Amino acid sequence: MANIHIERRHSLGRDGARGRVERIAVDLKRDLHADYEWQGDTLVFKRSGASGTIEVGDESIVIDIKLGMALGLMKGKIEAGIEHNLDQVLTA
Repeated sequence: MANIHIERRHSLGRDGARGRVERIAVDLKRDLHADYEWQGDTLVFKRSGASGTIEVGDESIVIDIKLGMALGLMKGKIEAGIEHNLDQVLTA
């Protein structure tokens, strides 16, 4: 099992960042068939072979993902894609 941990600072405020993370969640559901739910200010998601959380704070976002064995083989590519998409969403 492979883990991914990504932290990003932002200046959007908690509500602004939460709205951006919601856009990420909609994409996860549409593109990867991931289920998600909000637990307070933490988005919890799961799909076959992967699960994780996105914690939204006043000035930062923290993403933690656990990849199953098959997806773990592609950890580098997956992590790079997440970082790229997160940076785009936070600056849009």
